[in-house]
Amino acid sequence: MRSGRNPILVLTLLVMLCGAFAATQMLQDKSAGAAAGFSPPVAIPGATVTEPGINVAPDGAIYVNGPAGLLSSVPGSASPVFKSTDGGVSWVTTDPSLRANFPGGGDSNISIDRTSGTLYMTDLWLGSATVSRSTDGAASWLANPLEGVVVQDRQWVAAAGGDVYHVTHQIPAGLIVSKSVSPLDGLVYPQNTIAATPADQGGCVCPPGNLIAAAGGLTGDKVGVIYSTAAGGVNFAHSANGGLTFTNTPVGPATTGATDGNFPVVADAGGGHLVATWTEVDGNTDKVLYNESRDWGATWGNARTLVASGTSVYPWIAAQGSKVSISLYHTDEVATPDTVSAAAQWFESYLESTDGGATFSALSSIDPIAAKTGIVCTGGINCTTGREFGDFQSVTLDNAGRANVSYDRVSGSGTQTMFDRQG
Repeated sequence: MRSGRNPILVLTLLVMLCGAFAATQMLQDKSAGAAAGFSPPVAIPGATVTEPGINVAPDGAIYVNGPAGLLSSVPGSASPVFKSTDGGVSWVTTDPSLRANFPGGGDSNISIDRTSGTLYMTDLWLGSATVSRSTDGAASWLANPLEGVVVQDRQWVAAAGGDVYHVTHQIPAGLIVSKSVSPLDGLVYPQNTIAATPADQGGCVCPPGNLIAAAGGLTGDKVGVIYSTAAGGVNFAHSANGGLTFTNTPVGPATTGATDGNFPVVADAGGGHLVATWTEVDGNTDKVLYNESRDWGATWGNARTLVASGTSVYPWIAAQGSKVSISLYHTDEVATPDTVSAAAQWFESYLESTDGGATFSALSSIDPIAAKTGIVCTGGINCTTGREFGDFQSVTLDNAGRANVSYDRVSGSGTQTMFDRQG
């Protein structure tokens, strides 16, 4: 759920709630041939969520989560978590356990600790978020309905070897990053720091892109959040001392276009190498951009365009060593997501780099069935139609370096959450 550009409406909702995608080659800056093929897509049984997030645990288990609908049931409205232990062939809906007793359903996100395999989750209900932890592969959860920061919009969570970080857009303070440590890791977040103010965002009343974190030993964890600016740029707020202080650096410079219609996304490839992707809408066209940092976000290279033909929306990025994966929804029609014709077909699409981002494959669809037809409204809560995708789809890399993707297919008034993986 995104606040769009209507903070008064968001605040009104907060007060009320706190009280009661054809396969074609696309134009790119560099081409490295085709990406490895994908298996036939799998419809996840019972999964009808928008904004599906995907994670792969150290043991190879795959998890997909998505919002249930803000405060959609009483007394609890826990967002569902789906699990596969056979590479995405079959799926089960996990038991929400204690999460079932608490509010949520607005926005959900999961991070998995790469050492312990512990799952950490956040589930938005606007007044705050229900935060939870599972140490047994989502068989059971401990949960707390009050993350700590009140009046929240679009929150994300990131694990860093025992410590856990949480970011939220708090109106009017800005982007607040909170820290949680053992033994209450993922359940209580007592340290709260403003990572980016509305001034850093250039006056943009818009929620953050995702959050990343890396264990830092005695010097402190590294943690960072990416966000759009009102001036058509993208910034990265980063900390090297466990979230005590933050420095904001530009990932993409100010432009004449708009970058706040989609979440910018950042990923950690390891060894200080960060990669980021975002969209820019300028006039009646849009493009997908990419940039990278070799010093964990302290400085960034020159942003470059990866996809400039047709129309793209909601790119997501994942990275592991020399591999960088980007998935997105794409249509051949040239317009913007909000202005394509009613006949425009959107397809779940993918491109990748196997040389650390130096070159990328051609963009191609991974599902022959259109994910949606018609406009994709990127205006958040200001939309009256075209919101079936929510605000993102997602990709992650598994332990064998294969891209795992989760996205939505829209049919009539229904949405089916899908899974696909490189063969």
